[in-house]
Amino acid sequence: MDLKTKNQRKRTDKVFVDYNDYRDRAFGLKWGTAFAIDELNKVITDNKENDQNVIIELSQMNRKEIDDVLQLAFIKSKKVTIQLNMIDEHGHYYNNLVGNFRGFADLEYLYIDDKPIKWGLVRNISIVDSD
Repeated sequence: MDLKTKNQRKRTDKVFVDYNDYRDRAFGLKWGTAFAIDELNKVITDNKENDQNVIIELSQMNRKEIDDVLQLAFIKSKKVTIQLNMIDEHGHYYNNLVGNFRGFADLEYLYIDDKPIKWGLVRNISIVDSD
């Protein structure tokens, strides 16, 4: 017997037998969710950023103060940022709205970038310094 045949072993076919009524998924399906880890990490990161992004409550302005800021923004062609009197289910204020006031308003709404915003929803407004 030469050295080559001495090192070779007789191999048997691998047979997978179910054990205690347990049946494993087919190999193609077994690792199917492994590629979703990137999506999971993105969701975790987004949730962490949202939790850390707490909008500070600004003071409630009256209608005259709001009108003064809007008038100045219109004259100087500046953008405004608006905090609304709206909070989410966790008690946090929504992100501020940013846009241009083009001088359009009526008794019920003011219009930022042609989008109507009820006067009663405006909590605070300021001019965006873009200099």
